[in-house]
Amino acid sequence: MNGPVFMLNIVTPSGIMAREVRALRLGDETGSFGILKGHTDFLTVLQPSLGYYIDAEGKETFLAVDGGILTIRKGAVTLTTRELFESPDADKLATLMKQAIEKRENNERSFYSMLQGIERSFIEKTVSLGRDRT
Repeated sequence: MNGPVFMLNIVTPSGIMAREVRALRLGDETGSFGILKGHTDFLTVLQPSLGYYIDAEGKETFLAVDGGILTIRKGAVTLTTRELFESPDADKLATLMKQAIEKRENNERSFYSMLQGIERSFIEKTVSLGRDRT
């Protein structure tokens, strides 16, 4: 499977990755759309969605995107997202997503627990200061 390729630059908080691809399919609020080499300049806000790209060798890789922005400017394709998962195996992709969601939920629980402790300490100190004044 030969055909024209383009560079897909993926920007996440953990770094920048580049992929040489022939085709890209993602989703925005209007639905699913595809990108091939030579696509006109384009800007869209991505929905959290599943998609895929076909690499230079013709292999399909599945993507899960946690929202973001896709831009095409003068042939440069950039996907900026908070989090992206990719795998040539859809089942593996599902496992990666599940693990990441569980980790995020655990981190959020820890954060909220810590925040509650800070709030409790603040209230106790405020009450204590009020008692000391009387």
